[in-house]
Amino acid sequence: MFNFNKKKDIVLDCYTSNIYAYNFARINHGHHFIPDWWKKEPNEIHVKEQQESIPSIKKCTAIVQYYKNGIILPLWCDLKMFLHPNGTDWNATTSHNEVSFEKHPREQFAGFTKEHGESIKIISPWRFHCREKILFTMSQPIWSNRDFFEHFHLLPGVLDFKTQSGTNLNFFVVRKNEEIEFNINPLTPMVIFHPHTERNIIIKHHFVENAENLHISMNPFFSMFNFETYVHDITLQIKKRKQFITKVHQTNKEIGKF
Repeated sequence: MFNFNKKKDIVLDCYTSNIYAYNFARINHGHHFIPDWWKKEPNEIHVKEQQESIPSIKKCTAIVQYYKNGIILPLWCDLKMFLHPNGTDWNATTSHNEVSFEKHPREQFAGFTKEHGESIKIISPWRFHCREKILFTMSQPIWSNRDFFEHFHLLPGVLDFKTQSGTNLNFFVVRKNEEIEFNINPLTPMVIFHPHTERNIIIKHHFVENAENLHISMNPFFSMFNFETYVHDITLQIKKRKQFITKVHQTNKEIGKF
């Protein structure tokens, strides 16, 4: 019997030219990344003060659903961060050189950074594309980041991957009076994306050998516009981008993929 009420799957195409990310740290559904510490917790704990047993966090369905309904971007290297006190300098060491960093100047969000805050952006090796405009909430999987989240805060946001492809990791740092060092192991969940839909998400991975070609083809204008023409007008950028992608998908709707 045919199920005519079955909702169509959504395909999320994930592109990378980073061989480490593609071979060892692929984008995947969140249930593969439920923390080991959580798995080891007992189902019940005994509370002395109450003289009774109560359910442990293992029984918290909210955590299970958080991972089950999310998509994880894991770390593709071994990363050690050094945050120096009372300044804007910092440095990092990584297990390979396929990692790069940038930052947003404080002036861009001075009302939030205040005196001791600053941005550290880890450039993601992944570019996403989705034929439909599905919104994704991007946030920090704190349950997987216990060893460093108090020093390294991922700034959340909502994205769609029909009109843009970037998945960069914008972390916020608050300067302390002492030197801060922490290590982040490879495969640590760095970002979790929650799609604003109940439809099933199919993840497809694509390796692009030429990194420059991937960057050019997946830039905010997909190399179909002269970016310099719109660089100072964000509103016009977004408008032109949406118009362009809508027209492309309407033109190619019989082809099956873009």
